[in-house]
Amino acid sequence: MINTNGQHERDDDLTQKNSDQGSSALATTHSNDPLSSNFLAPITSEQAVILRQSPSWSRGVVWTIIGVTTASIVWAGIAKIEQVVPAQGQLKPQEAVKEVHAPPVGGAVVEKVLIEDGQKVKQGDILVILDSEASTAELKSLEKVKASLEQENRFYRTLMNASLNPSDVERAIIKLDLPTEVAALARNRAALIAENRLYQAELGNQSPGTALSPEQLARLRASQAESSSRALAAQLEMDQLEKQLRQTQVELADAKQQLIDDRKVLNEIEQRNEKAIAEAEKALEIEEAILEDIGPLAEEGGVARLQVERQRQTIAERRQQLTEQRSNGTIEYDRQKQQVQDRLKEIERFTEEEKRLKIAMNQAQAQLVNTVKLTEKDLRDKVSDNNERIADIDSQLNKSIVENDKQIAELGSQISRTNVTLKYQEIKAPVSGTVFDLKAGPGYVPPPNQTEPLLRIVPDDNLIAEVNITNQDIGFVRVGQKVDVRIDSFPFSEFGDIKGEVMSIGSDALEPDEIHQFYRFPAKVELDQQELQTAERDIPLQSGMSVTANIKVRENRTVLSLITELFNKKVESLKQVR
Repeated sequence: MINTNGQHERDDDLTQKNSDQGSSALATTHSNDPLSSNFLAPITSEQAVILRQSPSWSRGVVWTIIGVTTASIVWAGIAKIEQVVPAQGQLKPQEAVKEVHAPPVGGAVVEKVLIEDGQKVKQGDILVILDSEASTAELKSLEKVKASLEQENRFYRTLMNASLNPSDVERAIIKLDLPTEVAALARNRAALIAENRLYQAELGNQSPGTALSPEQLARLRASQAESSSRALAAQLEMDQLEKQLRQTQVELADAKQQLIDDRKVLNEIEQRNEKAIAEAEKALEIEEAILEDIGPLAEEGGVARLQVERQRQTIAERRQQLTEQRSNGTIEYDRQKQQVQDRLKEIERFTEEEKRLKIAMNQAQAQLVNTVKLTEKDLRDKVSDNNERIADIDSQLNKSIVENDKQIAELGSQISRTNVTLKYQEIKAPVSGTVFDLKAGPGYVPPPNQTEPLLRIVPDDNLIAEVNITNQDIGFVRVGQKVDVRIDSFPFSEFGDIKGEVMSIGSDALEPDEIHQFYRFPAKVELDQQELQTAERDIPLQSGMSVTANIKVRENRTVLSLITELFNKKVESLKQVR
């Protein structure tokens, strides 16, 4: 039971108001409905108190809402939140992967492999042992070929410098077992040298110990007699050509002097025409100015119309004179210009005639020389032809020497590499790391030119995260910012992340490719640790693992600023709505 008296005292005002309203309502109802008066007769103040809510609860709820809202606003204005930039990437070693090759010499064969794929090695550990028998046999073969080529080159140089006799050349060919083409060149050269010695003897330049045969002497005397009989005719022809040349040169000089005079006259005509036209134009301008001055006076009656007409007639005459002056000047100038061109053609004709006569004189001179020394020229031509053939043979021999020198140099390099191979039959690890991509095995023959490594080693250097940052986020990223690196292979909720720091950012964006369909800036993140630490064990990181990096770009931003930023964005979007 609720205490009606006590309740009535606390809510006296409200009860009185309700009683008044209730009395009025009851009075109306009672007067109209007898049953209602009987049913509502027992209503008291106790029932009014039970139907309403106490105002203390409503005030408590209101103050609670106000307090929570105020506390939330204060917290949003004070609480800091981290702003990060996500970036995808991969774990990679700081140093490049080391490729281990076989020694740079063909024929190397792997004898033993002392490591396995995925094995940890230290710098200097023996990885592969090569077979030395093939290298030793190859070294002997290379040295033999090199010695043969060097002997060939010595023979070629002796042949070109000492002019060996055909018999000496034949013995050397048999001894050296030269190729057929080179042996033929050597024989031809020796024969040409012997033939040139005979020609030099016919010219009187024979060396001691050589003599001409009677037949060769008779042939030489007959040639000299024939050349003397033709020398006179050649000399007469040359004298006639020389006389014609002097006459042509005199006419050419006169034509050049006349050309100078004609050009001088042409310049005078041009200057005279320009001066006359300028004077006529000036006089015309004066007459036209006078007409402009007296025209208004004639209209006003100050000057007679006849004077104006006379002035116009004068202007017409001036214009006619100017036209005639230009026409006559052009005709005179063109006539003189044509004369200059005719003079140039005449000079060109004399010049061509002079050239023709000089060529004819040179030919006559050559014919005279040929006539006087026909035998000597013929012999010297033969010697010259032989020398050209000898030079061609020497060129081919030099080409063979150059090719042999190249082969000798290559053989020397191969011999050096083979010696290195024999000296270093054990291939050692260049760095400490993990072996992978092992291709070598017992009996394995490395490809030539080191196109493919025997194996690769991932250095044990600390791994870094190489990530790609988008164009939208690159403006906030700086070197030295903290990074949370999550390994995609291990869930973050279970294994956590690794702390790091941005160590470098690419200066230029990379273009999109098949993997990344957007422009991106490469960045490197230095990791604070090289393993994921869990309660059970530490999991070491491996090169090639994909990662997600969260770069902390702003740590002093409040929750309230984010809310206001979202509000501002909504307002800006509403402004853009049409």
